[in-house]
Amino acid sequence: RKLGEVYKPQNIMYGWEYPTQLLAIVICFTYAVIAPVILPIGALFFFGALMIYKKQVLYVYTPIYESGGMLFPGACDRTLFGLVCGQVTFIGYTAVMKGTYEPTFLLPLPFITFYMMRHFRIAYAEPAKRLSMERARELDRKHDRVAAAKQSVQVEPGVGMEELRNSFTASAYRQPVLTEEYIEPMPYRRGFDDELTTEAIEFVRNATKKAKTECHEIV
Repeated sequence: RKLGEVYKPQNIMYGWEYPTQLLAIVICFTYAVIAPVILPIGALFFFGALMIYKKQVLYVYTPIYESGGMLFPGACDRTLFGLVCGQVTFIGYTAVMKGTYEPTFLLPLPFITFYMMRHFRIAYAEPAKRLSMERARELDRKHDRVAAAKQSVQVEPGVGMEELRNSFTASAYRQPVLTEEYIEPMPYRRGFDDELTTEAIEFVRNATKKAKTECHEIV
């Protein structure tokens, strides 16, 4: 039993690891203006984190679920928000130091960063929810092969289009991992519903409804 606990597959705790890294980068961005010496220290920290987490993710942690990369856009947004904190601190610092022109020239920086956050969300995050053209074409070829086998005809492009059109769903060309239903958490003790579990179940159901609504909007 003890050996089983030692060699039991471990999953990376994203809810613990991500906030730690985000806090570190926000601190570096915010205080870099006041104490620039924090930048090389932060660079060393993230270089060490890269080496350690790369090894841990490849050889130690065993993923028990797949999110389809949905966690990355949120991490990117929060990182850029940390950059905004640093920019606002920079503007305030120059104003406190009685700068005349510096705050005026620096004022557009937060707005440019927010614009880039929106651009990244539209250009990368939203398209990432759907299959690439190559994967979508591969899916069409699969339908063509299945339809040709059913009709006993030669496989040609578009043979399975009619069947695909009849069985088309809102999630047909979305990443498979993003079309799976959310799993509702079980109560801490069987037969007893506690407040946190009930709140979590309600959150999961609302998230499922929101995902289905977004899926239909895409179609």
